[in-house]
Amino acid sequence: MAYLLHIANALYLGSYLVKDMLWLRVLTVVAGVLLMATFYLRADPMWDAIGWNVLFGCINVVQIVLLVRERRPVRLADREQRLYQLAFRSLSPREFRKLIDLATWREETDGARLVERGEELDRVMVIAEGHADVYVEGRPHVHLGPGRFIGEMSFLSGQAPTADVHAEGDVVLVVWSSRELRAFLGASPDLRAAMQLVIGNDLVTKLRTA
Repeated sequence: MAYLLHIANALYLGSYLVKDMLWLRVLTVVAGVLLMATFYLRADPMWDAIGWNVLFGCINVVQIVLLVRERRPVRLADREQRLYQLAFRSLSPREFRKLIDLATWREETDGARLVERGEELDRVMVIAEGHADVYVEGRPHVHLGPGRFIGEMSFLSGQAPTADVHAEGDVVLVVWSSRELRAFLGASPDLRAAMQLVIGNDLVTKLRTA
């Protein structure tokens, strides 16, 4: 019985030395099982200690399942993969998966007004296919192609748009509700920072084009 205790403690020591959280939890669970066996095989089993180790083991098993799920390969549809390459390469595929699952895909026809100057905008969009034109005081200002954001300034500032945006030909958009996207990013600081970088890069590209 003593050798089980030594093996368990050796595994606990090993769990403290590994950097990978998954392996840390796996080693901890195995060590806990051996420790419970040690407590059970005593002449007077230590049921309280066994109970606490069962609880710790269950918590670690749940965390192991979550870690394994997070590490599974991310699958993207063809159009999602194209959009990822166009605009979201600074995000990890898993971050992009979470973001795109929050969005809806929408098709607009030639000439459709996507944004109207002065009217409150409750969404932020990215062009997946097609093109759009930004008009300032009725004059063409910026031509937007696939991968470019629409409505991002209103999303960041909370103010009404200062320009009109019209579809040039048929266009496919990925659309997020501004309210839902803010709440989602607010709950994930790392993803919020990554998204701010994406939007910042888009703004720089637009300024250069203008």
